[in-house]
Amino acid sequence: MNTTTQDRPLPKSYMPEEDKIGMSQNAIYACEAADAKAAGDEEASWAWLALAELPSSAKYILKEVCGDEFLKARGFNI
Repeated sequence: MNTTTQDRPLPKSYMPEEDKIGMSQNAIYACEAADAKAAGDEEASWAWLALAELPSSAKYILKEVCGDEFLKARGFNI
């Protein structure tokens, strides 16, 4: 997997490389976010989730719950 995306280093990975085989990049980002959260790394969890292509309905809910500034500060393209 690439070590950078959009000129930024990727967040800390909690997912074993062998688990990523056959998964789409978007699925990897979502699983990485879940694994980071399970490990207690909220910062990495949000950073991985920000990399994922989320449906507009999910973005809408995140904006309503968290607010634009919170999401922008974590790298979301909202």
